[in-house]
Amino acid sequence: MPDVVTQAARLWLFDIDGTLVAPSEDQLDAWVATFREVFGLELAPAAITAHLGQTFAEIVGAVIGAEGQPVPSPRIPEALAAYTRHVRKALAARPARLLPGARELLHFLRARGDVVGIVTGNFAGEGEPKLTGVGLRDLLDVVVYADLATHARDALLRRALAAARARGFRGDFADTVVVGDSVHDIRSARRTGALAIAVCTGLTPPDMLVAARPDHLVPDLPSLLVTLRQDGVRWVPSARPD
Repeated sequence: MPDVVTQAARLWLFDIDGTLVAPSEDQLDAWVATFREVFGLELAPAAITAHLGQTFAEIVGAVIGAEGQPVPSPRIPEALAAYTRHVRKALAARPARLLPGARELLHFLRARGDVVGIVTGNFAGEGEPKLTGVGLRDLLDVVVYADLATHARDALLRRALAAARARGFRGDFADTVVVGDSVHDIRSARRTGALAIAVCTGLTPPDMLVAARPDHLVPDLPSLLVTLRQDGVRWVPSARPD
């Protein structure tokens, strides 16, 4: 992080999967295996995909609810342990792959004095191996992972802003940019008043991203970097009544 954070600095908060790191079938396989082992549900990956980007408890609740069953909340920690075990095993065999432009974009933002962070539905046991494996961990000022006490992505954004302020950031959500590949990234940004930038590098179809009304939609991170270098971003709060 820069030694001095200027008043004009922006806080950039990125998702991991599908935004900085390529989406992996291993992640969906881990979800499918978890629902089978812990909840006795045999699901197709498509039943899970639309909910990715939420917190772990939100995903479990949404998927099980769609099956017409109540969520056995005492089993959530068991499910998390099973999911993390599957993910870490897959990462050991097939490390995460960095998406094009990710490292260059983070270097660019840091060089101009912005604060760069992560807000993700990953727990630390999943997220740390990914970020370390692709060489991004040392480029991040703030990293906020999900936990079982946090049931909404908005709360993760608030935690990230508080962590950035503790490190000298003087802005608010109006000075914050959320970059993600899911409708959940966009919606949480809009609800908090942050700028929402959607990238079409994840599993969410572009028409669904458009329908979520991001402030900016880009095909990938190199395109976002070109835009920032040429035109900058129009800094306006994105939270509006829906």
